Amino acid sequence: MPTFKCKIAEPGQSRVLEQTLVADSKTSLKHHLEDQGNFVLEIRPTERSGSLLDRLKFHKKINLKEFYSFNQELSVLLKTGLTVVGALDVIVQKGRESEFKKLLKDIRRDVFSGESLSGAFGKYSHIFSKLYVATLQAGEKSGDLDRAIARFLEYMKKTTEIRHKVMSASAYPLILTAVSVFTLMFLLMFVVPTFTETFMESGAQLPAMTLFLIQFSTFLKNHYLLLFLGFILIFCEGIYLYKTEFGRMHIDRLKLSLPFIGDLMRSYATSKFARTLSTILKGGAPLIDSVRTAGGVLDNRFIKLRLEKVLGDIQQGTGFSESLEKQGLFPVLAVRMIHAGEGGGALEPVLNEIADFYEAEVEARLNMITTAVEPALMVCMGFIIGFIVLAMYMPIFQLAGTIS
Repeated sequence: MPTFKCKIAEPGQSRVLEQTLVADSKTSLKHHLEDQGNFVLEIRPTERSGSLLDRLKFHKKINLKEFYSFNQELSVLLKTGLTVVGALDVIVQKGRESEFKKLLKDIRRDVFSGESLSGAFGKYSHIFSKLYVATLQAGEKSGDLDRAIARFLEYMKKTTEIRHKVMSASAYPLILTAVSVFTLMFLLMFVVPTFTETFMESGAQLPAMTLFLIQFSTFLKNHYLLLFLGFILIFCEGIYLYKTEFGRMHIDRLKLSLPFIGDLMRSYATSKFARTLSTILKGGAPLIDSVRTAGGVLDNRFIKLRLEKVLGDIQQGTGFSESLEKQGLFPVLAVRMIHAGEGGGALEPVLNEIADFYEAEVEARLNMITTAVEPALMVCMGFIIGFIVLAMYMPIFQLAGTIS
């Protein structure tokens, strides 16, 4: 992503600020700065903005462990009384050089020149989440930046744990299914043809199930390349459709309507939304801004679209829980708990309880899936392999009966 050197004048300020910002284009950066109320005096690309090295640098994702470690150190240093610049100096000077460390040096320079910490991180919105920037903003406004970072670390730890559980639980059924499919393809393309040649040479009349197996095996062996290319084409078409706004919206909506899997995905979205919203509200952000930021961390586009309608209802004076119930986004129990927390003025702790409850439910459902997939696949494989073995041996039994 290209970088630009900008000269801007903030409203009500007599000085001119020079900043290096990252943006898709000069026009989009100009609109972004003007939307923030700044007067744009000059925007020019840096010397390295068009280089391949620069683009690779800014598209590279930061290391999650390194980012977590940085926030831990920053929170501790701020708690000891160091200024933000002093804390950044200590962190930058220690450890080995990395892309993240180079990024921190740029952020430290911006903070030293008068930029807020949230503003310095906000320039790299393609790297750092809106939630992180919003957490820093809330901490700066309340004067408890170290506590705000500590809350974000707790949120990060819990969301990472549940994400790892989802990924590990999904990997096992996928690997087992792939091995099963590979085994079947090997049998049909290499083992079955060896028997069929003998049967065809004998000239005997073969049973119907044996003929079906022979025809299916021959079809696979003769057209495996075409079938493979067709599968790749369908897969690529699915990825392309998923990247479009229309396709992503309908696919995400279909996911939620699937039996069992849909409930699992809805529970996961509920826990993630509740955990994020609780973290932002704890920092003192308004409800509308908090809901908007919390909705941005969700992966399901259909839920994001419905949350935008929830925001519209809240702006028109409708209660938060009432608008959630109207859209039918989250489970009834979660909406009722939010209604109770909203009415009692304890929305933030209730959201934490909702997140804990649905994280436990997601974990239970994942355990159920992993324990059920293996026997289900074994039963299916048993039926299919049993069919293949029976189809192969039936002609032999017939021949033995004829001879006797």
